[in-house]
Amino acid sequence: MNDVTAPNGGIAGLHVAPLSGNAVAFATLGFPRLAPVLDHLEAPWVAVGATVGGLPAGLALGQIQDDGARLLSLTVARSLRNRGIGRTLAAGWGRAAAAAGASGLITAFSDKLPERAALAATLSAAGWTAPRLTHVRAIGEAAPMVEAVGNWPSLAGRLRDPGGFSFDAWRTPDADDRAAVAALAAEPDHHPLMHPDVRAERIEPACSIAVRRQGVLVGWVLAERADSVPLDGYRDRPAIDYRSAYLARSLWHTGMLVGAYWHAYARQVAAFGPTSIAMFGTMFPRMMSLVRRRFAPISLRVDETFEMIRQPAAGSP
Repeated sequence: MNDVTAPNGGIAGLHVAPLSGNAVAFATLGFPRLAPVLDHLEAPWVAVGATVGGLPAGLALGQIQDDGARLLSLTVARSLRNRGIGRTLAAGWGRAAAAAGASGLITAFSDKLPERAALAATLSAAGWTAPRLTHVRAIGEAAPMVEAVGNWPSLAGRLRDPGGFSFDAWRTPDADDRAAVAALAAEPDHHPLMHPDVRAERIEPACSIAVRRQGVLVGWVLAERADSVPLDGYRDRPAIDYRSAYLARSLWHTGMLVGAYWHAYARQVAAFGPTSIAMFGTMFPRMMSLVRRRFAPISLRVDETFEMIRQPAAGSP
């Protein structure tokens, strides 16, 4: 790439080009945890740098992954922002990713990111889609969740009269359960990371639930002990991460997945105490809406993740 001028015509001598090898001069641009990558840039990393007068002015950094090229950081020096460098970097990074074989571009960011509005505006100007909510994660104390969920009018009756559903302690699947898991894993809404075999050795039996209907396995809520709690003042609490939850697609309307969570939380309170921390996330639109509406008021924190994509990976015009 040759010298380019920002789209709004503001900066002479702006140079945007792919980076390789030693790019430590750009280490102050972007997330500190990614800085070591710049010591020796090589595949699958894709980086594009902007300089003005030979000095680092911006950095777009990402990685080629199975689902395309994932943009992990887009940063412009504070004194040079709002002059089109970010859009130019995004376009250059898209072209570099396409040259590296990526068929599409993707990025994800949290609602807690202070610069999220500026990032979304910059990528939108470079031809990316509007931000789409893709994941919601709640963190809260177990006892308030048990109390609140158990008192929801739409759920309380179903918990008293589950109508053929049972919520049993999770066990190592037998042959019948294996066949049921295989059928559930074949449903189009099931994500591979939800499979009970993933991290099976870390499943916490005290608060993992098998959902059955007339004795047949139709879903689960699987928990594991969390290494830490990402909240100041709560880091020394025992914590459970509900890393997988699924219910047969034909039963989503029953609300029994929420019922399974209730049973899991109740078991957590009994095993680890009422102030232990429960963490769970969902990518399903109906569940994300439920978390926003029902769980957010009783949670210590709710994090939302948004995605933007661009197809094909050719950069902006």
